Amino acid sequence: MSAARFWLYRTVLAFLTMISFRLPKVYPLEVPEDGTIDFVPYGEIHPEMPITGLSLPTTFPASDRAEKRLRVIRMESRLIALVRGIAPRRTPPVATDERRFLRTVYPWFFRRAWPTAPTLPKALATTDDLVAELAARGPFASGLRRVDDDRYAFGSDWVSGYPAVPGLAQPGGVASLVVRDGALVTQRLTSPTTSDGAADGGGQAQAALIAGANEELTIFRHNVDVHLSMLTPFALASHNRLSPDHPVRRLVHHCFDTVLIGNRQLASAQLSGPRGFLASTFSHRADVLRTMVEDHLGHFDFWDFEPPTQFERRGTTSTPFPYPYRDNVMRFWDVTRDYVDRYLALYYDGDAAVAADPEIGRWVDELNRLMPNGVGDTLTRDRLGRVCATLIHVSTVEHDILNNVVWDYTTLGWVTPTVVPASGELMDQRRAFDLVATLIGTWKPYNMLLTADVPKLALDARAASVMADWIADLSRLQDAMDAQPRDPSLSYPAGLNTSISN
Repeated sequence: MSAARFWLYRTVLAFLTMISFRLPKVYPLEVPEDGTIDFVPYGEIHPEMPITGLSLPTTFPASDRAEKRLRVIRMESRLIALVRGIAPRRTPPVATDERRFLRTVYPWFFRRAWPTAPTLPKALATTDDLVAELAARGPFASGLRRVDDDRYAFGSDWVSGYPAVPGLAQPGGVASLVVRDGALVTQRLTSPTTSDGAADGGGQAQAALIAGANEELTIFRHNVDVHLSMLTPFALASHNRLSPDHPVRRLVHHCFDTVLIGNRQLASAQLSGPRGFLASTFSHRADVLRTMVEDHLGHFDFWDFEPPTQFERRGTTSTPFPYPYRDNVMRFWDVTRDYVDRYLALYYDGDAAVAADPEIGRWVDELNRLMPNGVGDTLTRDRLGRVCATLIHVSTVEHDILNNVVWDYTTLGWVTPTVVPASGELMDQRRAFDLVATLIGTWKPYNMLLTADVPKLALDARAASVMADWIADLSRLQDAMDAQPRDPSLSYPAGLNTSISN
């Protein structure tokens, strides 16, 4: 009976996903419009997850076409609640063979929706040091940090401080790595103790470390930080405090394309309480997860998403070993930072011009009110450029890494689990399926940045030319990357959307 219920659960969710790929109509980018967006504290929308410090919109710009999406959200919530009732409480451990694993987590209707199933990258399949590989390449590599001149650390120990679901080992842990012969090598793993109090120094320690990193990446960096802590406040502040013809609003407007209604939908499906996918896919229940999110928001720092600052703070601006993640991120950053500087120079000839702009002052005040820990009180022209470039980078490249590059990294549960059973078994099939189910529906090949006509948002021909140059620079970067073998750990310009929502 349990196997039949699990088959039905997977089939229904996969079928609904396939339908979601086929129904939406794709709309082109639209110029900003006037009007005020209303919003309320997060808990007023989701009383079972009353997170302090986050807000959600209750009205939307016309371009979001929210009325239909709100109906979909309500129907989706009811269907998910019904379908989750079908899922068995216990399922067998995942297979360690990729083909058999995918037979369980990627059923036929998923393949009809999106033919490209998760695939274990060759670099992970052939490495003798999985942790070192994850620390330097792919989406997990944002967490690598230098400890001293010749030692590095990777992992997340803060998630270990919160009680896990009974039957699961505490997630988290830290790897100590050193450099040998120009390569990063794992020297030691530390993790929480096992349920019997013994120090776990074997394979379970590695699994717990990766599960903690997976939870931090998926729940916190992606959903909480990018979607809810950053993009929702930026969209609200920009709609409500910058006029439709303000040059900064035109610069960043593509970042808000359907973001407000998209984040309402994400919050409902992922972080709405016990029935949200995040509370049932990882190691912590909804009440614990709420506490973790609120604690995390106290330390949220917008500037940690600015690539040069991120790597400087982690001591990894340069490394005596290959660090493909950093190199990939910085190639994009250099292009976008230059673009933003050239654009802003059209409208602001220096710091005094920025300081004299009352709309910028009101925008910054609103950002500081809505976004945890804000962006700072005063913007020079350089700092304004950094804010805008970071927002654009997060909306395009960072989100591509967290939402799309992860497809071949976080979803393969026998390699990168979301939980570690205290019994020592591999993670269960239901959670592995649920993670794939949460990801597959969050990205569709619509409104791609290189072809979405971003220059139509410009106020004048000069700005349109600068915007067109940015797209051309990204296209040249795509050509340069195409000249090399395809690397699943990297973000590519052709894979970028205009915003984090579609």
